[in-house]
Amino acid sequence: MRPGDTPAFPGGDIQLSVPPPPPGTPSAFAATFLAMRHRNFRLWFFGQLISLVGTWMQTIAQNWLVYQLTGSARDLGLVNFVGAIPLVPLTLYAGAIADRISKRRIIFFMQATMMVLAFVLAALCWAGVVQVWHVLLLAFLLGAAQALDTPARQAFVVELVGKEDLANAIALNSGIFHGARVIGPAVAGILVAVVGVSGAFFLNGVSFLAVLGALFLMDAALIRRTGEAGKGQVDLWGGVRYLRSQRAPKAIVLLISLSALLAMPYHVLIPIVAKEILGGGAGTYGVLMSAAGVGALLGSLFSASGWAVRRKGTALTAGSLSFPLLLFAFSFSRSYALSVCLLTAIGFFFVLQNAPANSLLQSIVPDHLRGRVMAIYVSLFLGLLRIGSLLIGLLATATSVTFALAATAAASLAASLGVYAKFPELRRME
Repeated sequence: MRPGDTPAFPGGDIQLSVPPPPPGTPSAFAATFLAMRHRNFRLWFFGQLISLVGTWMQTIAQNWLVYQLTGSARDLGLVNFVGAIPLVPLTLYAGAIADRISKRRIIFFMQATMMVLAFVLAALCWAGVVQVWHVLLLAFLLGAAQALDTPARQAFVVELVGKEDLANAIALNSGIFHGARVIGPAVAGILVAVVGVSGAFFLNGVSFLAVLGALFLMDAALIRRTGEAGKGQVDLWGGVRYLRSQRAPKAIVLLISLSALLAMPYHVLIPIVAKEILGGGAGTYGVLMSAAGVGALLGSLFSASGWAVRRKGTALTAGSLSFPLLLFAFSFSRSYALSVCLLTAIGFFFVLQNAPANSLLQSIVPDHLRGRVMAIYVSLFLGLLRIGSLLIGLLATATSVTFALAATAAASLAASLGVYAKFPELRRME
């Protein structure tokens, strides 16, 4: 049967008209990967994927290292918190810089800096001299590099694909991050068990070569520079004034900031869940984090699909309410299989919250303010995530892991409901 034929139902004369698709309409699969038609984005996609596998390996290995050195939930939270200290003083400047000069150049030098820091940590572990203060110092320096790198990286995507493919590119970009989250923790769990944490840190350093190579190979003529250099772009507070005066962007930033403070730091306690609640080791920890990564990867692909791109407000609502609700259920799980299933669902709805939020914010913000607004968004996201990591670690130390996870999840759900009550237009945004 050809497209446009009218099939007849057996045993009756009821007919259903099936119109042909409009010319040039991509298939559902092609629509999910629409941004991949841009050469520079393809380079970015695969370079980031390799690099982020290494980053997740380092995250898992570093948390396990700190837990081995101290056995303290407080210290796990402290290491994550220290990275937030440079964010506030540096990120506003980073946003203004990203609005004035090449984002590609900023990203290149900051990624190279992070590579050096990874090699230093690997060397300290290989030499057998690593101490907690080394990890804290390197976490601080890494936070400084991220403060300069992340606003430029967030605003760089639109320069690779243009606004027409921005929502799809952001969802796929999220897929890169969470696809790496599937592979990195599992590999890290094996490496830590077999060769120790130093191997994971070294391979993370090597993995930065992929993203550095991708940035080097990009065609500069295809990069769509946004904004115009001018006096307005040295105004550090332009992004702050914009967010204060605009309800929709302010609501998005507030929603994600509260989630970053209350719900997202749950990962800090997963090493303790793996060892003390589920009775496992580094391998169990890696599997649990990979489960969240599998769910997040599926969430990224779903966020890149036509339905989620067209209904970003609905997707954002579903993600921001389901994520803390599932985390609350996870806090009471004592079954390994159930914990894996719940973390998979948590990863899915985590992305269904964050990918539409990022896409909506970047599509709303004027080009000449995007770097500064994204700098505020990133600094609040990362800063509050690190502060939340410290708080959940202290709360778990004072009470229990179960109570800390349940209390922060419940608080996050209440905060999300409060934001939607104050800004009901969030549900209707497209």
